[in-house]
Amino acid sequence: MALKSFSACSALLLGALLVGCSDTSTPADTTNPTLTLTSSANPVTTSTFTLKADATDNVAVTKVEFYEGTTKLGEDTAAPYELPLSAQASQNGQHTYTATAYDAAGNKASANAVITINISTGTTNPTPTPGDTTNPTVTLTSSANPVTTSTFTLKADATDNVAVTKVEFYEGTTKLGEDTAAPYELPVTGLNALQNGSRTYTATAYDAAGNKASASTSVTVSLNAGTAPVQGTVVDQNIGAPVVGSVITVSQDGLTLGTVPTDAQGNFTLTGLPAGTYDLKARKSGLAGYDLYGVVIGSQAQTIKLIQRPAFDTTATTNGARLKITRADGSAISGATFTDKIDFRISTTDDSDHVGPMRIVYAQLGRTPGSAGITGSTTASNYSYSPPQDQPRKVDTGAVTSSGNFTAGFGSAAGETVYLEVMAVDYNYNYTRYVIPIKLINTAATAGSTVVAPTQAAATAFTLKQEGSWTTPYQVPGTDAATPDAATPDAAPNGSGVFVEVRWCYTDTSAAAKPFAFDIERSGDGATFTKVGTVGGGTPVATCSADQATRPYSFRDTGAELSAGKTFTYRVKARGANTADSNTTQTTPLAQFSPRFIAPADETTGVSTNPTFVLGQNQTDIGADGAAYNLRIRDLMTQNGYNLPAPVPNTAGNALIRVEEGTGDSGNKIPAGQSLVFTSSGTVFRGPTTAGSVLTDTSGRYLAAKPNRVQVDTAAHTVSLPWNVFVAAPLQALRPYKWEMYSGVAYKYAPAENNRISAYSVYTWAPDADGNLVAPINQSRPVNINWDFITGPQ
Repeated sequence: MALKSFSACSALLLGALLVGCSDTSTPADTTNPTLTLTSSANPVTTSTFTLKADATDNVAVTKVEFYEGTTKLGEDTAAPYELPLSAQASQNGQHTYTATAYDAAGNKASANAVITINISTGTTNPTPTPGDTTNPTVTLTSSANPVTTSTFTLKADATDNVAVTKVEFYEGTTKLGEDTAAPYELPVTGLNALQNGSRTYTATAYDAAGNKASASTSVTVSLNAGTAPVQGTVVDQNIGAPVVGSVITVSQDGLTLGTVPTDAQGNFTLTGLPAGTYDLKARKSGLAGYDLYGVVIGSQAQTIKLIQRPAFDTTATTNGARLKITRADGSAISGATFTDKIDFRISTTDDSDHVGPMRIVYAQLGRTPGSAGITGSTTASNYSYSPPQDQPRKVDTGAVTSSGNFTAGFGSAAGETVYLEVMAVDYNYNYTRYVIPIKLINTAATAGSTVVAPTQAAATAFTLKQEGSWTTPYQVPGTDAATPDAATPDAAPNGSGVFVEVRWCYTDTSAAAKPFAFDIERSGDGATFTKVGTVGGGTPVATCSADQATRPYSFRDTGAELSAGKTFTYRVKARGANTADSNTTQTTPLAQFSPRFIAPADETTGVSTNPTFVLGQNQTDIGADGAAYNLRIRDLMTQNGYNLPAPVPNTAGNALIRVEEGTGDSGNKIPAGQSLVFTSSGTVFRGPTTAGSVLTDTSGRYLAAKPNRVQVDTAAHTVSLPWNVFVAAPLQALRPYKWEMYSGVAYKYAPAENNRISAYSVYTWAPDADGNLVAPINQSRPVNINWDFITGPQ
């Protein structure tokens, strides 16, 4: 019989004898460090001094942090633990500084020091020389130029015929400090890449008689930690227009590093910051705030989007909700490891000062979450929570576990770092977003599949007049035909937004080829592709629909880079043990479509019982190949209505009269200056299907007779619809009517991709009678144009 070995701390029971062993493991370190805090001078009478912490620990001190009040001034990770500071006369008085020492076990201790700053203003000493009117002379230089580290020293060479009493140092109009004794110097500390660029400093030298002289120098700050840049954009909705002049405040570990403004396109750039995790806040008067926690700066370039909506109440706080995000059991979530599913709990902190009640809370892996209408996918999902409206200050989702499409396509068998994003919107439309790194192990067998290429990928851009239900009301465009709304060529116009829906097929249904994930990639130049999203592999379907809108796989790209008039190329990469790319597909988002009614004018009387209805359109101005309308005439006395196409009323949002001004072979294949008008219905925009559907064909492309029932002025961009396009009989005399636009959308063909529709610009789009979406537009836009008029006598 083999003998089993016993550990040194086992208990041996031999007969009636019990022998115990003591535990020889190292006990946990629970001993706090000890420290004292002093200053290199007290009182401080010059422009610089140093805080000095004498810190010790039974094991080792890992760092000492220095504070004034609750403001962190800096830290030191090696003895001697010191922090140099600058001072100026405006700070004269007592200041309380704190040092906090930490050890590796998280034990800490703090010490305070009260330090008096007493810097002479130079008004009493020395005694002025009678009749002294000679100014000092001064030159200003820098210890380094360009400055490539976080500190440098301004050096003033100042002389006077009697004596220099002090030199003050400024950046612009901001006084940085002063020195009352030669050599006249001022250390400038705490620089980071946010201060990069040319900066002008000034030194002003004084003598006892009050004579003074100034000198300036330009110093170039050029800090670069070698990290990849962060490109940011601030928009007024998830797919909205750029916000100009928003101030982005960058901080790290509670310490504000600096600010950058957004430019005319709503963009900002962060470059050269050291690798690490940063927080951003966006603020602009009249707009709600946006707080983003957890931006990781490192070797990978990235783009981020911040949303600043018009504030519901401009007098209320712009602070977003402060959230506590943990695992379901309350333990830390950042850096935690999960297998196949993710558990979490989201609640507000006790000190959160947001505007209640909260509107919505979202969570999603790998992308910024949002409403399904904008971020939805057939094989990816997010978590959403609508907080109780009777608890304005409190949010608590309780324990949540998400799997399936929430985690599909993310992680690996060995585990990889992915990012859980949590977003909350309070009642004032203040946004809070947290980016949390976690490790996800995904045991799906499809990670070992041998995948094939996805097929029939098609990218379609949607420009929307308004984002959705959370938006400020907008006004119908002006009716002056001479001043229609102008298209904005380089961005989504105010009150609209752009997203791109990519759809594709994967027809190999064999188990060995089932994909683990699809990565969606975008290129701005057609050559260099960047991943913009990931969705799960789902279940392949053997056939692929000719209707791009019903293909089984989808992803909606809401990237900040999307803008009108620029062409974007997409492809889909199937991923398993290998990868395989789909075909490439292109789309060029359209600018905002702004149709307008012209005649009969609103609130007019004496209108003919055989009127011609005239509307204006900007389809060619925005790069579109055609426009489609659902128009109605309503008898306000009987409430009966007439819809195009006559004589059979059709109230569906996709029962349309289509108007195409010629854009040539690269567009709708109608010669420039010619036009085509026809009726259509159904979920796919196609050309005329019957001769009876063609109302106008001035080029004879479809009908050799070249009918011209609906006249299109391709120079003025107007469409004239005779009364009998709507109804079979004239209108009633002396009767009130309303003519309305229930759907109005412009569209663009893709001749290189079988002439499919590659872009829509939606002004208004009607749902069905039950409020359901109507294809091919996957959004509804309820605001329409409606004008009243009264007919004259027969």
